[in-house]
Amino acid sequence: MTKVLSSIAAILFGNAILMMGIGLFGTLISVGMVQAGFAPLIVGLVQSSYYVGFMLGALGASTLIARIGHHRAFAVFAAVLSCTALGHAVFSQALVWALLRLIAGFCMVGLFTVVESWLHAAVSNKLRGRVFSFYLITAYLAAGAGQLLLNLADPASFKLYSLMACLFALSLLPVTLTDQRVEQGETGVVGPPAGLRLSALVQLYRLAPLGVWGGLAAGVLNSTFYAMAPVFMRGVGYSLAGVSSFMGAAMIAALALQWPIGRLSDRLDRRRVLFGVALIGAASCAVIGGYRDGAWLEPLVYLYVSLSFTVYGLVISHVNDLVAHDQRIAVSAGLLLLFSIGGALGPTIASLVMTSLGPVGYFVFIGAVMGGMALLALRVVVWDKRPVTLGQSSG
Repeated sequence: MTKVLSSIAAILFGNAILMMGIGLFGTLISVGMVQAGFAPLIVGLVQSSYYVGFMLGALGASTLIARIGHHRAFAVFAAVLSCTALGHAVFSQALVWALLRLIAGFCMVGLFTVVESWLHAAVSNKLRGRVFSFYLITAYLAAGAGQLLLNLADPASFKLYSLMACLFALSLLPVTLTDQRVEQGETGVVGPPAGLRLSALVQLYRLAPLGVWGGLAAGVLNSTFYAMAPVFMRGVGYSLAGVSSFMGAAMIAALALQWPIGRLSDRLDRRRVLFGVALIGAASCAVIGGYRDGAWLEPLVYLYVSLSFTVYGLVISHVNDLVAHDQRIAVSAGLLLLFSIGGALGPTIASLVMTSLGPVGYFVFIGAVMGGMALLALRVVVWDKRPVTLGQSSG
């Protein structure tokens, strides 16, 4: 395991620097626009353009990566992302900022595709879950550290945008200086072509239906937590300070089970692990929905959070167990597209349910998502008789 981590240390380090800048980026844009006097609707539309770019990137970035390779693609996307960061400091018009956020979203999905397809090509199935959990842990920690950088200067000044641009540029160094390359010629199950198309998603669904629905569910669960969990906590009586403390503790909870679940999924059939995670997550949501308040509310919510944030890692590891090496770029882009679609839909649907049922509607909705995923995972485990081979060489 140590040898594997050392072989991918450069990409993990570069991604950590990148995520530190990303952690600052989104918050700084919102705070900066509010401070500049933009209406909340304008702030929301500008930030939503990021997800539009994210979807466009999932459709188009994989073709560029397949054509020029992982190293150069990372350099291209990181360089353009640096320019978008500086563009926010140069221009103050909301329309320009929306365009810059769209470009940033396109670049980010390209960078995520590079990193995730690179990691999955570099490890064997028997280590895939642990390596990806380590990747998520470092990414979450770095993004959290990036939030702290907001205190270094006035959000309206040029300094923080310059700092972001520097972080995006610095992320290039470990990646472009490493001599580790994505190996070619791996054998595996035939999957979607390298360029992401609708037909590729259909092929992906035929190959791994649990991966497709799981990718959508992971996007719903993650985005809904960030957007609506604070609304739930306020609705059940928490103060602003209490919500802030809760969200901080929840992000620590999100890391707690990444490594144990990843290690377990390397030892057992990942589909069974995903079934267990979804089932326990759905049960915890049901208990929260009936309990609503009291001393056990926060521990139950933290349990749910720690489980739900492992879903994406399990899903992408499960899918990459099944695909050939030359399909991993398209697979990573496809799963990120599904994740972004789920991320765009989740908060809207949750808000509608909460409008009808009150704050508890949040856990009714995500409990239904978890329960549905558990049923699908059970169906796949029972009916899909294809063997899942642990330990297949992947690089």
